[in-house]
Amino acid sequence: MRLILFCISILFSSCGISNPFDDNIAYKTRFDDGLAFFEEEKYVKASQQFNIIVDRASHTDLGDDALFFLAESYFLNKDYDLALVEFEKLVSRMGFSPYIEKSRWRICETLMLLSPNFYHDQESSKKAISQIQEFLDDFPNSEYSKDADKLINELRTRLAEKNMETGKLYVKLKAYDSAIVSYKIVVNEFYDTKFFNDANIEIIRCLVLQKKSDEAKQYLNDLEINDKSVVTDSFKEQALSVIKDNS
Repeated sequence: MRLILFCISILFSSCGISNPFDDNIAYKTRFDDGLAFFEEEKYVKASQQFNIIVDRASHTDLGDDALFFLAESYFLNKDYDLALVEFEKLVSRMGFSPYIEKSRWRICETLMLLSPNFYHDQESSKKAISQIQEFLDDFPNSEYSKDADKLINELRTRLAEKNMETGKLYVKLKAYDSAIVSYKIVVNEFYDTKFFNDANIEIIRCLVLQKKSDEAKQYLNDLEINDKSVVTDSFKEQALSVIKDNS
């Protein structure tokens, strides 16, 4: 065992990098080694160095920097669960850190990346939207603002699609009232997504399938009065066709 450690020590000495197993290495030296690995995109090796500093020297001036680069190493290596833990740790512990804005943004990105596809539970997507909105409130002039808006739109579209698919499932089960509830969530909460028009059409279809053609026509008339931009000629033609074909 001693021979192995001796060989490892010789190897690191010959490479100009400190031996990670040596407890006597100065934290600044270890930090510089971590940065060297980080810049070379050797994120696993970088995280090993930064993790030791975070674990043993969080009370030092290097602790803040090391924690950020540890989280960033995890993120860039696509270890998103670990990255989220470390970024959240930095935000909670170091409110005045110069890395706060970047860390808050990374949390938003990480939650987005960990958010499942639309056909899975979407609680994490809702959490991601909430975090992004808080980020925009706290950093309205951030360089990440445009990217944040894009993430919100993508997540809202994903949530809308989830409700559309839920509505389709209820239609197959002939549970039309439940389907309408799902479609109305899209209409009322995700009106800015590409599913808005389709949701309205499906509400009309469900009403007709319930033998409520008059209510379906009234729904279309109300749309025409209240949302003129929605009821284009093509939309109205499609809606009337749905009423006719399913009556």
